[in-house]
Amino acid sequence: MDSSYRPPAYWLFPIGLLLSLGISLLPGQWPLYAVLAISTAVLGLPHGSLDTAVAKRYLHLNSLPRLVAFLAGYMALSAGVIAIWLQVPNIALAGFLLYSAVHFGDDVAHRLGRIGGIGYGLWILGLPVTLHPGTVEPLFAMLGADQTGLIISAAPWGLALGGVILLSALALHADRALSDWRDPLLLALGAALLHPLAYFIAYWCFLHSPRHLELAARDLNLQGWRERLRAVAPTTLATYALAAAAIPFLMGVPSDAILMQVIFIGLAALTVPHMILEFIASPNRAE
Repeated sequence: MDSSYRPPAYWLFPIGLLLSLGISLLPGQWPLYAVLAISTAVLGLPHGSLDTAVAKRYLHLNSLPRLVAFLAGYMALSAGVIAIWLQVPNIALAGFLLYSAVHFGDDVAHRLGRIGGIGYGLWILGLPVTLHPGTVEPLFAMLGADQTGLIISAAPWGLALGGVILLSALALHADRALSDWRDPLLLALGAALLHPLAYFIAYWCFLHSPRHLELAARDLNLQGWRERLRAVAPTTLATYALAAAAIPFLMGVPSDAILMQVIFIGLAALTVPHMILEFIASPNRAE
């Protein structure tokens, strides 16, 4: 195991779990929703805001028309996901969970292999649904899904399959890191103790996002947090503006459902082009 380098996410994740535990203990649901919105905006979104810079490097966007074409294609893919979600939310939710498992598996795929990464992703997503089905079901309903029984009943099987695949990959791959053992155990503990949204905050904002931001920033030779902040700020602010613009169209929806839809349907829409770009860029990066 390589223990010579500990990236920021290695230390941030346990901190995030402790903070999320504190949030879960607060009375009422709105503190949790407020922290979810703030942490997603400040810690979660910025790692995807480097996509334009990544595309300039790996798609050779060396002219304004090519850059405009990339941005138009990126937004068209996102709009397509939103349109599908509005028409068939149950299918869209299931698809989102599946491709999120693949995407989250990229966290470890360079060490545990693509299949091992998928096992890791299934483990991450299967835990909260399996351990807290009664809490997760109304959250899914806020996203427009009204036939989630199949997803909830399949979650324990996905969790078991993911656990077997992950354990096998850990046993077979000599390049595994200490975090590849530690993080799944911490995730299991967090899923058992935390509200599913607090669990999401801990993983998404304190492990996945900082891990990918660090990888992309090093690849782009962005030195220091000030330089990285300047790089992510324009796209992040544009994303805030788009999210705010969507709110008036949801005014007939309860406020908690508005927040859930803006965050999770928005993430579903942004993840598809982000995954495609990462599929192109990842093989060319030095891990």
